[in-house]
Amino acid sequence: MIQPSYLALANIPLIALAGSVFLALPGHADSLVNVSCEQKASVPTVTATLSHQQVSQVTSILSFLPQYFDKSQAVQQCKNTAKKLHTFYSQNRMNYLASDTVKGKPVVCAVERRGLSCDSYNSDILFSLERSISPSELLYNMLGEDFKGSKAPSARTVSRIYTDLRPLWWPFPF
Repeated sequence: MIQPSYLALANIPLIALAGSVFLALPGHADSLVNVSCEQKASVPTVTATLSHQQVSQVTSILSFLPQYFDKSQAVQQCKNTAKKLHTFYSQNRMNYLASDTVKGKPVVCAVERRGLSCDSYNSDILFSLERSISPSELLYNMLGEDFKGSKAPSARTVSRIYTDLRPLWWPFPF
């Protein structure tokens, strides 16, 4: 019968092997996401630039449309949202954008996982509106094309939508 001390010594090579396999897995250290607020056709727009292996791709995440925001409010909300999303991407946090109603106001937030509301502990409200509008419609209309689903949500059937913060063309997982 094997003594417990011998058993522990036999496991050391297995632990070392498992550790070396883990360290050999390809990483994404050469990838970078930069989020900023830019003017696109005079509309403040949050954009993400993905740089991976010396190739970059830019995509629009959210456009602060004039039907929802006045000009100065749009620029400020865009800058604030870009700053928060940049932090979330760099920390690999908040995987989805979500729409919701909090304290009677339509809001757009970032959440860690589907099913969370914008007032849950693992969420961060990006912006809200003072006027009444369907939060799902608001988020869908503001989203860049690489983030929209194939169909617009129906306000009658959907109370909250979740949008993956990785665009449709995203080449690797977070």
